[in-house]
Amino acid sequence: MTDAGRETDDTSSISTAGRSFAGWQAHAIMGFCILAAVSHIYWLGMHSPGVLNLRAAHLVIGLVLIPLFYAGWSTANHRVHWSDLLLIAGGLAATAYVIVEGPQMIFRYGVRPTDWDLVFGVIVMGIVLELTRRAVGWALVIIVLVMLVYALFGSHAPGILVNRSFSWERTVSFLFSMDGLYGIPLGVSSTYIYLFVLFGAMLQHSRAGDFYMDLAYSVAGRARGGPGKVSIFASALMGTVSGTGIGNVVTTGALTIPLMKRTGFRPTFAAAVEAVASTGGQIMPPIMGAGAFLMAEFVRVPYGDIVIAAMIPALLYFLSVYLIVDLEAARLGLSGMPGNQLPKARVVLKAWGHLLIPIFVLVWMLAVETVSPIRAALFSMGALLIVSWIRVESRLSPKRLADTAIQGTKGSLEVIISCAAAGLIMGLLSLTGTGLRLSAWVADISGGSMILALVLTMIVTIILSMGLPTTAAYIVSASVLAPALNNLGVELLPAHLFIFYFACLSGITPPVALVAIPAGSIAGANPFAVGVKAFQLALAGFIIPFMIVYSPELILHGSVVNIVIAVMTAIVGVWALAVAVIGFVLDRPVHWAIRGLFAVAALALIAPGWLTDLAGVGVIVILILAHRMGAAASARVDTSSNRAIKEQR
Repeated sequence: MTDAGRETDDTSSISTAGRSFAGWQAHAIMGFCILAAVSHIYWLGMHSPGVLNLRAAHLVIGLVLIPLFYAGWSTANHRVHWSDLLLIAGGLAATAYVIVEGPQMIFRYGVRPTDWDLVFGVIVMGIVLELTRRAVGWALVIIVLVMLVYALFGSHAPGILVNRSFSWERTVSFLFSMDGLYGIPLGVSSTYIYLFVLFGAMLQHSRAGDFYMDLAYSVAGRARGGPGKVSIFASALMGTVSGTGIGNVVTTGALTIPLMKRTGFRPTFAAAVEAVASTGGQIMPPIMGAGAFLMAEFVRVPYGDIVIAAMIPALLYFLSVYLIVDLEAARLGLSGMPGNQLPKARVVLKAWGHLLIPIFVLVWMLAVETVSPIRAALFSMGALLIVSWIRVESRLSPKRLADTAIQGTKGSLEVIISCAAAGLIMGLLSLTGTGLRLSAWVADISGGSMILALVLTMIVTIILSMGLPTTAAYIVSASVLAPALNNLGVELLPAHLFIFYFACLSGITPPVALVAIPAGSIAGANPFAVGVKAFQLALAGFIIPFMIVYSPELILHGSVVNIVIAVMTAIVGVWALAVAVIGFVLDRPVHWAIRGLFAVAALALIAPGWLTDLAGVGVIVILILAHRMGAAASARVDTSSNRAIKEQR
């Protein structure tokens, strides 16, 4: 299905976001990217330069490359402006100051800052906001600015918003520290996230992406609606590494969406399936993009516990999409792809199965050896480097390793600057105490009702997350809302998983639905219509977070018997919800009223408790029997009509 021998990057030039570089400029940027990758691997694997120095050096990647790759205004799209060089110079100067003065700054920030602390603090924070605007958009910048104004003039706020006003000096000094700009988000980005982005780039340059696509086609291509099911498998495999719904769409969707259209799916449906599957890649263990690493830091539990807890909910999510594709293919009378057009699973695994070894190494070290994610990533990268030489096509030659460093560094830019901006937001929430106050407001508005608090949390998370990368969306939402849920009795891990799910699902929630935009573009469909359809197809995904809170068995908390019962009833509930969404079952359309009853049964099965489970199963059995009786009666009527016609003839 794919050409495993093709090269993915051309190192003679570099282009991003409308700008391209060649000659000495390209080689200088390549050298910087390679230096950044090698330095991080050395620092994380052999000798740490210190927490503050590592985070400051990591931020330099964004401070140098974003001004080069992302133009400040449309007229400067194809050339580097003098203001871009000024931003780079300011960022380098501020970073040098942090590295030199760091040991002393730790003891004086927020208390007795020097004039130079304030000068360089203002410089670097101003640059971060401008680069966030360029790379991510205005949404995150506006949140930071609103919080900053609130910190400075909180005593002038109206009503319940009134708060203490902090001086400019204390605010800037507090933010120019490891409680603000160089806080947890940038710390996670400088360690786990950047390392796994490099690992993902290594997988792509070893042709693992081609292998995943071929494996998905060989497993699901023959089934009815095969390309749609291939999209699900491929997006789950690619998305857990890439960690971005949009990036997942443009890689796997470029192949799967045209095939879905060619086999009979409507363009809007094909694009929606890819958008939903690509979004789900971010919640798919073992890597889950960047979410698992951030969650481990916030919840203070081992990374492996996050992966284990997320496993069943992720499988339910993808099962729901699979069932929807299957029922839609049955409704349309679609068949799978011809076997002579598909690769053989045995052949694919024989040729490319060695590329699964690094993934097994990663899972083994995280789940069995329980080592740190950093060590697991480094060992997995080493394993991939070794096994890639089994075949010439997958071999990570020096040129491909250089391409890996360049692609990985470029791919981390939005995450780096988003984490820096998110650090400012967390610092402002901490300084003003707004996070605790917002948590108290959620508790007051909900009146102590957990379900109402969860619904409010869902709505606020989706609103805060619209237009933001998942990493930044999760950090901002979790900082504000997780304590509120925890105060109402929700354990920290389910609370964070609940918020993380909706931060991911905001990408397919209208009216913004960012992930639907590239999917619609590939399919030639209206992006808004794709977003609406994706929201419909992902209904199970919007229910699963509530299941995580109310059914701890789904995150493997409880006895084996209770876990098995919870999983089985959830599977039946997901199937019933798929029937309600598509309106087709047992080779026959379902009346809208019956669809509504299937939806009610699905909710009953998803809710915890044996009474609701029995009620849900009972309703489904009755509906299926009624559906079969209706089909039999319809068949008898058709037979009688045909007999009468023949007699008349």
